[in-house]
Amino acid sequence: MGAMLDQMRRLPVLIVSDVCRAALLASVPVSYALGVLSLAQLYVAVLLVGVFTVAFDVSYQSYLPTLVGREELADANAKLTASASAAEMAGPAAAGVLAGFLGAAATVLLDALSFLASGLLCRAIRHPEPAPEKAGAGAPRSLRKEVGEGLGFVLRQRMLRAVAACASLLNLSSSMLMVLLTLYMVRTLGYPSALVGVVFSLAGVGLVGGALCASRVIARLGYGRSITGGAALCAVGLVLMPAASPGLSLPFLAVGQLLFGLGVPLFNIAQVTLRQAITPGRLHARMNASMRFVIWSTIAVGGPLSGLLSGTLGLRGAIVVAAAIGAVSWLPLLGSPVPALRELPDAPAEV
Repeated sequence: MGAMLDQMRRLPVLIVSDVCRAALLASVPVSYALGVLSLAQLYVAVLLVGVFTVAFDVSYQSYLPTLVGREELADANAKLTASASAAEMAGPAAAGVLAGFLGAAATVLLDALSFLASGLLCRAIRHPEPAPEKAGAGAPRSLRKEVGEGLGFVLRQRMLRAVAACASLLNLSSSMLMVLLTLYMVRTLGYPSALVGVVFSLAGVGLVGGALCASRVIARLGYGRSITGGAALCAVGLVLMPAASPGLSLPFLAVGQLLFGLGVPLFNIAQVTLRQAITPGRLHARMNASMRFVIWSTIAVGGPLSGLLSGTLGLRGAIVVAAAIGAVSWLPLLGSPVPALRELPDAPAEV
């Protein structure tokens, strides 16, 4: 997808992605009202909404550097992250309340309208977008080679490679702990469902708080120490999880979730800004798509690996292993130029 998006203007992709997601979601309550809703339609709708979500996310990260100056990138990313974190924290609760009052179908229709509103807001952007940059004369134009060029840039660029390794380990650890801690709190600690929700919601509180403070922290510490410090803060939060025992559990779980939540936006805002700054414009979408693939692929592994480890080592042993993965997640950064980076590089690093 990144190779195709690098050949397009990004703003139209944002608008089309929102409109298509709105139409797909609206088809569900309409079909339900007509009595023709099927499981197959739900599968197709969810799949296509996911495809357009990837297109939107890759495009907006590639579009932002053309919309704001380099000196404003960190602040812009912080504001986008803060709004997204607040929506992710409030969204599930709002969905539950609305579904209780209006029903599931009407709630999905409201969700569709929210995407339509997003598309209209994107349409209101009047900032001129430059035409996509083209590769130099004689450059390969096949889709396979263009995809390889973007992935190769990520793997060869030392800072991107280190960030990808760190983020992959963090995602693997946190996805495992999400599964394991839920079972541990319910089965071993005897937490009621409301308390389980409160524990996990503290990560959301940290996400919002961290996003609101991130731009000021980055300005004070610099990009390298913000990326490394954010990853280390996440690691400390994850390491606290196995310390939760039947005798004393809530403080470790609560503080661990809060620290992890605070670290994630600091790490993400700084590293996304760095990625945008060091990547040539013609490779932005391919770089973002490649980073997304590398970083998010470990999330799919987390669930099955959690089941395998808990069956072999027990629930507590699996939590220790998952936390240990998080504890070493920041180490790949130490072998790269990232920690010493104070300011953004002066120019993109061409392939």
